[in-house]
Amino acid sequence: MTKTATLGTLALVALAAPVLAVLALLGLAGNAIACTTLTTANLASTAPIPPAARLWIALTHQACPQLPEPWIAAVMSADSGFTPAHRAPDGRGLITISDVQWRQGRGTDPMTDADHNGLPDITDPLIESTVAGTTLCYQLADVDTYRTGHPTSSSAQRLSAIDDLTLVHIASISALDAYPTMPADTATYVARVQRDTAAWTAPAADPSSTSTESPTSTASPAAGTSVDPACMASLGNAGTVVVPPDTPRDVADAIRTALALVGARSGFTDRCDHLACLAYGYSNSGYPNASAHWRTMLATGHAHPGDHCPPAGAFMFWATRGPDGHVSLVVASDPGCDPAKIELVSNDVLNNQTGYTGGVYLVTLAQIENGFVSRAGYEGWTDPVCAGSRT
Repeated sequence: MTKTATLGTLALVALAAPVLAVLALLGLAGNAIACTTLTTANLASTAPIPPAARLWIALTHQACPQLPEPWIAAVMSADSGFTPAHRAPDGRGLITISDVQWRQGRGTDPMTDADHNGLPDITDPLIESTVAGTTLCYQLADVDTYRTGHPTSSSAQRLSAIDDLTLVHIASISALDAYPTMPADTATYVARVQRDTAAWTAPAADPSSTSTESPTSTASPAAGTSVDPACMASLGNAGTVVVPPDTPRDVADAIRTALALVGARSGFTDRCDHLACLAYGYSNSGYPNASAHWRTMLATGHAHPGDHCPPAGAFMFWATRGPDGHVSLVVASDPGCDPAKIELVSNDVLNNQTGYTGGVYLVTLAQIENGFVSRAGYEGWTDPVCAGSRT
């Protein structure tokens, strides 16, 4: 199998669905993403790894199951110290990969914002970890080919395949020919990864091998994930939506429905209120427009005027130049209220860039208020109350 064929096959397997689609399949949405980890059964629970990094490690392992999770963690630590914005002379990201490797694995330029969240994909740890897993799998295939063709080489005789991969990742495939000769900094790197891999490997009875679902999760995580209740509690300052008891869908289902609509090219021109309520299981909002919807929410006590820190599942409203106004559904909140991290599903926002007519997009709050609507026109967020017919 050629290198191109190997990488192409791996890319199709690992990247056929965008990361958001993967998260939707896992049942993760809104705040729960920030507080959820995928099970990393072989990674010790006592390993000094940030909680969010365990999700990144799991996604890397998902992209290339041949890679041991403790080894992924050790490489991620050695490369970037678990810092997504890490840059080095030979590449960037949580696991250092070059721009050429990114293009091979992702099929786009590293600075492309393919998911329209206002950030270059290479700075998104959920995407970057998946692409890194694909790249490492490609390198592992090269290692296997080398070891098969050079069974008596020093590296094949004295190192495991995963140690060979460490050497190839930090240097190149030619480093296997030179082994055991290597620069001092390369030797230090390999020794560090070996040490941390051993130290961070879970013993057979380690409790990290068992996933426990938290009753506090609002996203009903699938098997293999767990939610940290303390983390969820810490997000309380972002507010909480109150979903009417007769609403067809809860917050998690509404967010999954909205994300599934992202990418639609038409059908939602000037139908923001319809889109928001459609996510909650209604065929229409029951209001003439978003402005009328907002006024009703304000009058009935469901509105939070001027609050620019909405929770996941809320509706955000803006006054616009026309009488109809605009509303969007919040699919991810941020405890720090950073508009670059709060994410919305909205119609029409990027039509000028995409050429779509009535498209549906995933955007950040900062992005939508950068010309499509204005921060000055922001009215507030409300509970997801709709008065239309059920779908």
